[in-house]
Amino acid sequence: MIKKPPGIEDIFPDKITKWNYVLETAKNIFKIYNYKEIIIPLIEFTEVFARGLGDETDIVSKEMFSFKDRGDRDLSLRPEGTASVVRALVENGEYNRLALNKFFYFGPMFRAERPQKGRLRQFNQFGAELFGSDHPFHDFEVISLMNDMAKRLPIKDYELLLNSIGCQRCRPNFILELSKYYESHYDQLCQECQRRLKKNPLRLLDCKNKDCQKLKEDAPKISSFLCQDCQDHHAEVKKYLDSAQIDYQDDFNLVRGLDYYNKTTFEFVTKALGGQNAFAAGGRYDNLVEQFGGKPTPAIGFAAGLERILLLLDDLTIDSVALDAFLIHSGGKTLEIALEIVNFLRQNNISVDLDPVNTNFKPQFKRADREKAKIAIIIGEEELEKGIFSVKNLISGTQQKIVRSELIEFFKKNF
Repeated sequence: MIKKPPGIEDIFPDKITKWNYVLETAKNIFKIYNYKEIIIPLIEFTEVFARGLGDETDIVSKEMFSFKDRGDRDLSLRPEGTASVVRALVENGEYNRLALNKFFYFGPMFRAERPQKGRLRQFNQFGAELFGSDHPFHDFEVISLMNDMAKRLPIKDYELLLNSIGCQRCRPNFILELSKYYESHYDQLCQECQRRLKKNPLRLLDCKNKDCQKLKEDAPKISSFLCQDCQDHHAEVKKYLDSAQIDYQDDFNLVRGLDYYNKTTFEFVTKALGGQNAFAAGGRYDNLVEQFGGKPTPAIGFAAGLERILLLLDDLTIDSVALDAFLIHSGGKTLEIALEIVNFLRQNNISVDLDPVNTNFKPQFKRADREKAKIAIIIGEEELEKGIFSVKNLISGTQQKIVRSELIEFFKKNF
């Protein structure tokens, strides 16, 4: 038996109903907030992610699925969506010239991580990116958008964590002091953080090692180093959140795991997910478009993990889409008529099915129940002789006789 690779899941129909419920809820919210869908490639040149995320990030240095194509070019399966959306914006000049762009996307991402609950090697995300505004209102808007999704799904007992990681003017001073602090505790750092200290000290605040977590408690806080512009921007974001009565917690160590962020960073977290506690996260990235060769363009966005959200909705019951009708027949001529009726109903956008093999009514009715059909249309010898159908409502149990010409009208009136 051939098995799927580790960290990859098959999604069967019993999970698809809830899967589609989450995606449809997200799409509705995106529409309300005036975001337009963009479809980005699964494969990009590796440079897209190396330039966008940073060479020293865990994603680029350890987690990407990369390979060479037949032209000896370096390609990678996308590990996240933002870098691809930025590349697409810059490459397609007509969008790059617009004052404001609001995009959303859905799709699979790929990271070579150790599989565990809430963390897969092929996982699915939906996300949003806003280009063309550095106004704090749009930071608030993106956060509010995800908060609305969480409320409507509904996700229970979550927190919004908020921080500002400053800008290119004020962050260097913070990084300098952060480096000094961790250098004085070098021997207490895990091996990975000892490497990070030399390459990218901000990443030390992301470490999940227990000893490194303890050191983080007394580390310098970015809030003490923010320039006036970053302080004012952050205060305005919080003002908007307060006005909308969106609860949040300040987390001065929240830097996110990617190099492109500046100013606002945020995460939606819950204890229900264990160690992988974030189900959505994002922030501002005002310099990334320019790094990709575009004009200076402030931007902000977020991404949410579909599989993690589904874990949080495990107790939510979503009724699966019911079949409109199931044809019950006794074989022979009745099967011929049943096939005609199936085609007729499908041409009129009515979902219908039948079992061409079984001629006994009992197993056919069991199949109708299993398919959650609303009605059963019965064509037996008696019905064939009289030229009428018996229609049984499988929800109420009531039954009536109708002629073929009345079928469509029957569905319009009853369903």
